[in-house]
Amino acid sequence: MSFKIAWGASQGGTAINAVLPAQAGTVAMIGIFRASIPGASLAGVTSATVVESLFFAAVSVATIVIVAIFLPRTVSEGSPSNEIGGFFTAHPILIGVVAVAVILIVHFVWPRAKRRVVEEWKKAKQGAAIFRDWRRYVREVALPSGLSYACRMGVTAVFMAAFNLPVTFFTVFLVASSHTLSQLFAITPGGVGQTQALDLLTLRRYASSENIAAFSVTQDSVITAWNVVLGVAVMLWAFGYTQTKAMLRKSGRKQASAET
Repeated sequence: MSFKIAWGASQGGTAINAVLPAQAGTVAMIGIFRASIPGASLAGVTSATVVESLFFAAVSVATIVIVAIFLPRTVSEGSPSNEIGGFFTAHPILIGVVAVAVILIVHFVWPRAKRRVVEEWKKAKQGAAIFRDWRRYVREVALPSGLSYACRMGVTAVFMAAFNLPVTFFTVFLVASSHTLSQLFAITPGGVGQTQALDLLTLRRYASSENIAAFSVTQDSVITAWNVVLGVAVMLWAFGYTQTKAMLRKSGRKQASAET
C-alpha cells in the first residue's frame, strides 16, 4: 500500500470521527484498508489498527490510573461508571436473565462457531505480526507514536498559554487526562461538551472558569476544523473527488441508520 492511500484512509477516518460519533471514521478507515490491501481480512486489518494505536492506549490507561489516584472525582465524572452501577442495582433480575442467556448461547453456539473463531483468530494474528520483531515495533510504531503524543502535548501547552492558564507539566497532564476521558466515553462527536466539562473540573484550582471555558472551546474548535480540512484534503489527494464524496456519504448514511 502506498503512503498516499494509507494517509488518506487514516486522516480521513480522523476527519469523520471529528463530526460523527461512535467511531464511524475508524470503521471507514478499516474498510478502506481492507479494500486497498490485496488478500486483507477484516480481522487482520482490525488487529493491525489495534496494534498501531497500542501506544496511545497504554498512555491513556496510565493517565487514567494516575488521575484516579490523585483526582478520583475527575474519573467518576468523566466515565459512565455511576450510571452503570445504578443500572445493575436497579435491575438485578434482568442482569441474571441476561447472564443465563449468555451462558446458554455460549454452550450451544460455541461448538458450531469454534472453527470460524479459530480461523478469524489466525487472520487477526497476521495483523500483529510486527510483534515478532520488538525492535522494529519500537522503531517504526512506538517511537513515531511517542513523538506524535509529545506534539499533541505541545499544542495543548500553546493553547493554555494563549488563555493565561498556568503551563506546567502537571496542568498539561491534567488537560491530557480530561481529553482522554472524554474521547474514551464520547457520546457526542469528538466528545464536545464532555471535554469542556472535564477541563473545568480539572483546572478550576488554577484559573477562572471563563478562561478555562474559552481555552477548551477554542482548542476543540480549532483542532476539529483542522482535522476536517486536512482529512478532506488528503482524501481528495489520495482517492479523488468522486470516491471521497462516496465514502463520506456512505459514512453519513451508516451513522444515520445506527442512530435510528
